[in-house]
Amino acid sequence: MKTALVTLGRLPKGLDICRALSAAGWRVVVAEPSAKHLCGLSRSVSKSIATPAPNDDAAAYQQALLRIVAHEDVSLVVPVSEEIMHASRIVPSLVDSVRWFGLEHEALLPLHDKFRFNRLAASLGLSVPQTELLGSDAARALIAESDVIVKPALTCSGQGLERLAKRAALPAARDEDILVQRALTGGHSSTFSIAHEGRVIGTVVYRPVVVSDTVAVAFERLAGATRREAWVARFVAQTKHSGFISFDFIEDDEGVPCAIECNPRATSGVHFVTADSLAAALLKPETCQALTFRKPTVMHQFWPLLAEIQGSMFRRGRGYGHKMKTLLTGKEVNFAWRDPMPVIGQPYAAWDIMRRAMTSGESFGEAATQDIAWFGERV
Repeated sequence: MKTALVTLGRLPKGLDICRALSAAGWRVVVAEPSAKHLCGLSRSVSKSIATPAPNDDAAAYQQALLRIVAHEDVSLVVPVSEEIMHASRIVPSLVDSVRWFGLEHEALLPLHDKFRFNRLAASLGLSVPQTELLGSDAARALIAESDVIVKPALTCSGQGLERLAKRAALPAARDEDILVQRALTGGHSSTFSIAHEGRVIGTVVYRPVVVSDTVAVAFERLAGATRREAWVARFVAQTKHSGFISFDFIEDDEGVPCAIECNPRATSGVHFVTADSLAAALLKPETCQALTFRKPTVMHQFWPLLAEIQGSMFRRGRGYGHKMKTLLTGKEVNFAWRDPMPVIGQPYAAWDIMRRAMTSGESFGEAATQDIAWFGERV
C-alpha cells in the first residue's frame, strides 16, 4: 500500500483530501503542528505526526516533513492550505520516487503575493481591479477618484483589510508592501480548480452564503459561471500551472468578474468535488479529464454556522432566518455516517484555535492560520 503525506490536518478541506486518498486505497499520514486536529479524528487517517509550526521555526518544520517522508515511505505529498508556502521548500530535497502535488516555492510566490499576482494577471490581459502600492502617487490618485481597499500583499483570512472612502486619508507607508485597490461593488464569488501542466482538470465556482468575519462558513455552487471558468482556464494555460489554484472574484460596474486575489492552494470549493474524482486528480492528474460534483449545491460547516446563528438570534438585521434555513437545508461539508467523529468532535479538535481566538481578539480564521501562513522571509 502506498503512503501519502497530507501537510495539514486542522481544516475541513484537508479532511476531504484525506478521505479521497484513503478511499482510493492509499495509507494517509498527516503532518500537523497542533496536537489535536480535525483529520486526526478520522478513520481515513492512519497516522498523525506533530511538527513544529513553520512560523515558529521554518527550518525545523521542513526537516520534520522530510523525516516523515523518509520514515513513512511516502510516495506523494499533498499540501492543503497556507502551509503550502513553507512546505513547498522541501521539494528540491525530495527523491525522484516522491511526487509533490503542485508547484515549487519560487513559482508559488508571485501567486501568493497579491500585488505581484495583480500585475501578472493584468499582463495576461485578464480582468483585475486597479491596484497600486501604498505610498505611491498612483495610490493617492486612485483614492482621489474611488473608494479603495487597503490590505497587505502577504496576508490571509482578511487580516489587515480596511475599506476607505473616496478622498479619505491613506495610512502611512510601511516597510511591508501594502496594496491600495479600487473597491468593486458587484457580487462576490470564488473558484477552486485542479490543474496539470497548464490544463484545467476541473473548476468549482461558488459564492459565500454565510460569512463569519471575513471567512465563509456556508457556500453555494454556481452553475453556468462560464466567464469565471474561462478566466481561470486562460490564467492556468498561460502560466502552465499545476496543482490546486483558487481565485476570489468581485464584479465591476459592468458585471465583469475581476480577480481580486489568487490562492495557490485548496479552498472550500473542494467540498463540492466527489471523492473519486478528487482522488483521480491527485493520483493521476495527467490522465484525469474532469472533476465531478457532489449532488448538494449548498454546503456549510456546522459548528461555525451554529455560532453565527447563536450570535444573530436576538439581534435585528443579523440574518437569523437565512442562517437557520442554510443550516437546515444545506449539507454539512464533512459529515459522513461511516466516519462521524471529525464533525462530532470538532470543538475538541479545534479547542486550541478557539482559545487563541478568544484570548487574542483574532478571528477564528486568523487564529487558525497565524502559525502556518506565509508573511515573507523572516530574518
